[in-house]
Amino acid sequence: MRVWLKVVELSAANIEWRQGVPYSLDYEDFYWCPSNGLKKSDYVFLQQNNLPLRWKKLSTNDHSFSIAEMGFGAGLNFLNCCELWLKTAPSHCTLNYFSAESSPLTKADLEKALCQWPSISAHSQQLIEHYPPTVRGFHNIELYGGRITLCLMLGDAQLMFSELGESIDQKNAFYNRKAIDAWFIDGFSPEKNPAMWGSDLCKTIANLSSTETTLTACSNLTQVVKSFVASGFSVAYDDKLTRRYQMISATFKAHNAASKDFEHSARGANQWHLNHAPNRPLSQQPSVTIIGAGIAGCTTAAALSKRGYKVTVIDRHDTAGQEASGNQQAIIYPKLSVRDNPLPRINLAAITLASRYYKEFWARGLGQQCGVLVIPEDENQRYQFEQLGAHFQHQKALVRLVDNPEMLDIAGIALDSSKGLYFSELGWLPPARVCQQLLKTHNISIIKGDVARLFRNSVSGHWELFDRQEQQLMHSDIVVIANAYDCEKLEQTEFLGITKLRGQVTELPITSDSLALKTVICGEGYIAPPNQGSHGCGATYNKTIDSKELRIQDHQTNLDQIAKTDQGIRRALGTVKLDELDGRANFRCTTRDYLPIVGPVPDVSTMLETYGFLRFDARKDSPAMGTYHPNLYVNCGMGSRGLGYAPLTAEILAAEIHRQLGPLERELRQAMHPSRFLIRDLKKKRI
Repeated sequence: MRVWLKVVELSAANIEWRQGVPYSLDYEDFYWCPSNGLKKSDYVFLQQNNLPLRWKKLSTNDHSFSIAEMGFGAGLNFLNCCELWLKTAPSHCTLNYFSAESSPLTKADLEKALCQWPSISAHSQQLIEHYPPTVRGFHNIELYGGRITLCLMLGDAQLMFSELGESIDQKNAFYNRKAIDAWFIDGFSPEKNPAMWGSDLCKTIANLSSTETTLTACSNLTQVVKSFVASGFSVAYDDKLTRRYQMISATFKAHNAASKDFEHSARGANQWHLNHAPNRPLSQQPSVTIIGAGIAGCTTAAALSKRGYKVTVIDRHDTAGQEASGNQQAIIYPKLSVRDNPLPRINLAAITLASRYYKEFWARGLGQQCGVLVIPEDENQRYQFEQLGAHFQHQKALVRLVDNPEMLDIAGIALDSSKGLYFSELGWLPPARVCQQLLKTHNISIIKGDVARLFRNSVSGHWELFDRQEQQLMHSDIVVIANAYDCEKLEQTEFLGITKLRGQVTELPITSDSLALKTVICGEGYIAPPNQGSHGCGATYNKTIDSKELRIQDHQTNLDQIAKTDQGIRRALGTVKLDELDGRANFRCTTRDYLPIVGPVPDVSTMLETYGFLRFDARKDSPAMGTYHPNLYVNCGMGSRGLGYAPLTAEILAAEIHRQLGPLERELRQAMHPSRFLIRDLKKKRI
């Protein structure tokens, strides 16, 4: 078994403080010039990329501007950009800032570094507040109501920016997406950090660039200019800095004509996830209809509304969050593992984003950011918890291993378990109220209607939505299917093979002992702190039952599960009368691989024809792209982790629709792609 912890391991920057400036002991260099760090940042990166003028000239048709940076450091360039963007860019536009950092500062060091720049302190405080744990991967931060987004990519720059691209094929790296507009190359000098200035990285930069892309860099660059030129950049020098530094500014011209059309080094790396006929630009404010007003639909609606789309939600109920999102206490359930596969990596990315996403809801009094304590179910899991605790020992705000004495302080009640994993930034929420608040905040209307059929009008290009009586409910430029298990009833998504899985939650009466419970506790089952006279406890998994009627035997199952989690919880609950218990039952939407489904909806028959060769050679390469229904997308299959997954999948889908580079590594986005089942089934000769 390959251990995932080795994949995600990332060390914080090894620094000491000199003249009030962080000094890297690994690269033997300052993070910025002690005398003029802010001025240098403005001159080299903002002025030489001509950002003030470019941002002022953004038109009503330009909705975003993207910057990519090598070397986030203390975020000085980013904060400088925030200051300038808010002053000069039109209010309808979004700044998308992608920055790679292999040795991130700790939050404490970041705060210490930025306190010396009072002119940008307002922006600094926002960054510090949302600064992610130093865990490898993409971390998405939204500031100023969505006007600025930061994708902080922690890890090797070459790997991170390669994963940002849509394809390993250089000409398709930003296929159907907006290229990077400006590059900031701000790493330590090539002598100290040669990996960051290599020719492979220059090629990756070129792959994500268009003929309108500019680039500036500042360092001792003599040895790397040829790599930039060979990658397609036209380079000019600037000698106005110190003797130690040399600056270049560059514009991208074209890819090397001699380069390969398709990279065959990765066997089986077909481009099935790309649409061979990309969607054409729509009207200035395209209409989007989202089918389903649960947490998946409402987070997606909010993400698209922020990007300027006219969004309507349609649901068979006239109020949001009435199906699987209707529980009074739903938890953000963490599920980490030591195994190297996409599931724990996606779950980690999801919960770190969710902990930031829901802060405003917790601040409004919806639910509680009370933490989640996970109890191991057996000895093997206890050993895995110890591994996870050791790995994340420097990210205790994210998760930490706790023993029994500390568990009493955390939980508020005495527990029998010897160890547990504590996620202090997580908690519980009433998802229906979250859904309703999202729609209200973004002024999104909900229409009552039960969609049974979708038809695309080839003349108008609109999707037409019909009910079971063949009455047209509405039409729309773009449709997102987010109606959980009901997606299998629509012709276009019936191939997904999702499972409708019943779950029953039990509301347990509060006792004098259980009243002290302060955190969510998970194990075989889960229990939440007191809320309106009861504890939410659950939940069952019933594959064969198709009824929402409460069952006494399922109440018993929930009690048994919480007793197996920890006998201390069962003691605190005291005597329970099963026939007096209340609760709620509904249905989850689960998938074969336990991962969500998010992305464009494939044209199944054409996909099977295009990739039929995989039945005979599962590892065969082909540059052929997939075929997808125009402007039709799906976001579902979150199982029991809807609260945790939804903010991430909503951003992935909104970026797809808005033609932005993805907010998650390509490998992980493909692991959730709707076409993955077709490709796997072809390779295994199931279809």
